[in-house]
Amino acid sequence: MEQKFVSNIKLLRKEFNVSQPQLAKETSLANSEISYWENGERTPNARVIIILSRYFQVTTDYLLKVNEDNTSVYRSDDYYADMTLLNKRLKDLRIKNKLSQSELAKNVNISQPAINYWELGKRTPNANAIITLANYFGVTTDYLLGESD
Repeated sequence: MEQKFVSNIKLLRKEFNVSQPQLAKETSLANSEISYWENGERTPNARVIIILSRYFQVTTDYLLKVNEDNTSVYRSDDYYADMTLLNKRLKDLRIKNKLSQSELAKNVNISQPAINYWELGKRTPNANAIITLANYFGVTTDYLLGESD
């Protein structure tokens, strides 16, 4: 996944004719973090994925290369990512599937404390975890992140 994200973020920056420093300034993200993502040294978390998908006006699925559809969906300068829907949807999906946090953790090979923190909103999952969870529950990353219904 990281290589796909790297290639998409670079491609989108070029399409939008925006430099790393300009992207950092316009989204209030750290220039060094953008560099790390583009070099494949780090993976962004859920909040950052939403911010970047809104900035580039693409779905999170497209940004993460889960879906190749480059449909523009956002026409707003509001890049703030409200993570409350992620917390709620993750918990709702887990309960709907009659899973405990421990069972979900075992099924997706993610620690139970991580799932607990995500459901409580104390932390946000990274891109790899978002894709894993979306695939496991059969939903899009956009849905899981609260960017679509």
